[in-house]
Amino acid sequence: MATEKRINWRFQIWLSVAVILTFALHEAGHWAVGELLGHEAYYGLNSAGVRGEVPDDHRLLIIVGGPAVTAMQAFVALALVLARESLSAYAVLYAAAFMRFMAAVITIMNPNDEARLSLALGWGTWTLPVVTVLALVGLVWVGARRLGVSWKTNLAAYGVATLATSAVVGADMLLKG
Repeated sequence: MATEKRINWRFQIWLSVAVILTFALHEAGHWAVGELLGHEAYYGLNSAGVRGEVPDDHRLLIIVGGPAVTAMQAFVALALVLARESLSAYAVLYAAAFMRFMAAVITIMNPNDEARLSLALGWGTWTLPVVTVLALVGLVWVGARRLGVSWKTNLAAYGVATLATSAVVGADMLLKG
């Protein structure tokens, strides 16, 4: 497969960058909604939110801000994969799905954005995390099929994305220190 031959260390580096940028964009989504609603917002590598009292409807919109940006990222990336057969866009798409998958896994210990929203809507903890992850993984599957990316390449990408995510989370913990 021609695409498989193009996947090399450059792709893996771009995937690492895409993971870091995905965190930045996701948290910027929370921050931007908080600011747009008139709250004093804060922004970090792996967290963003607002200070002080927040009405419930604002709290829910702020929660939605991050996943909405990540979903938009995934749809734009898939459009580029389909239109231009872009491997770089595939890395961005993969990063979005990977981030929300890992956030869902962490929900076991600390509910992620989708879990908190799902609970607030009365849908139980796992409804929105599962729907979000399945939808994003579905988009990755469509992109992988279009580009001819193998499961082995996706498995290698999982390892690289895990390392990049660990770097972001670790750096965030050190900065909060």
